[in-house]
Amino acid sequence: MPFDTAIPAPRLSPLAEALAVRGIVPVEAAALAAHKRAQVERFGPNFWYRHQGLLLLGLLLPFVGMAATSGLAQGLRDVAPSLPAALSFAWLSLLPLLFATGLLRLRAGSHWEERWVPAAALSRLGVPEPIAALARSLQSEVPGGALILGELVQERAVLDPYLLLVRGGERVCLGIWDSGRILARAT
Repeated sequence: MPFDTAIPAPRLSPLAEALAVRGIVPVEAAALAAHKRAQVERFGPNFWYRHQGLLLLGLLLPFVGMAATSGLAQGLRDVAPSLPAALSFAWLSLLPLLFATGLLRLRAGSHWEERWVPAAALSRLGVPEPIAALARSLQSEVPGGALILGELVQERAVLDPYLLLVRGGERVCLGIWDSGRILARAT
């Protein structure tokens, strides 16, 4: 037919083409988004971090108690001579006791950070080998493809990472893992 060559065949993007040729199904974007939401909720800030005003009141309580004890010391001596000293010691012991038991521990919320990583560094960064091997082979097949490591960071601890292969505006999730245990990966 003379017009067959006039209509160009639709061409897939290099990233989609590399996945299709190898029959790889990436982790769905919706699954990654749901995982990210669930982990941010799971590792959110604790009660004391969210209510720092109450924490301030809790920290001031021993000092208020000490002031009340010193104001009432004369009357308390009439009840028992050692009562003011015992109450003062109890108020002074309250604050270290609260910290030692972990009752007043602050835990900030977590957030996701993404960074570009070279394929050669995947093993060193703790990416499970099946995901790292797939990422290295796909990146070599996709011109201009780059790898992004996403990590859930809470204070200084890194939790629940994932790996993306990106090219232009396309983002494909190759895997999600936690402490070496693979939660989801491209198949």
